[in-house]
Amino acid sequence: MVRNKRYRDFSVGLNQTDKDRLSEHARQQGLTQSELARDGLRWYLDHLDNAEYDKRESEVAQAIRYATEQIVMAIKNGVERVCKMLARQGATIGTLYELSWMTLPDDENARAVFQEAIEASKRKMRKYVQKDEAEIAEAMMKILEK
Repeated sequence: MVRNKRYRDFSVGLNQTDKDRLSEHARQQGLTQSELARDGLRWYLDHLDNAEYDKRESEVAQAIRYATEQIVMAIKNGVERVCKMLARQGATIGTLYELSWMTLPDDENARAVFQEAIEASKRKMRKYVQKDEAEIAEAMMKILEK
């Protein structure tokens, strides 16, 4: 049976206690039982929709958090590995430097040439480090943009 263009009737069975509660709340709010039931049903349906959305949002947030933790862990492991390699290289270079210095003739010119070679080597290393840093930064940006 159609009462108007907006609403269609349907039945909901309530026990007497719930029916009395519905009647009392409707009276207190100045609504008909149908209006109160309609509002309550809409609230419930909205709540269900929001709960499902919140669940999906929570799952996405957990996935993002897990992926971020994995990326951070991989970066930390990579940094630690690079630092250990650099420390070993530094120790080796230091040893080679000392050995080379010790074998130089006792000549001021030889020592000056040796110092200039060291400075040239440092300049080259700085250039390579800057290039490597730029490549790593570019690679990381590509990963983060995916």
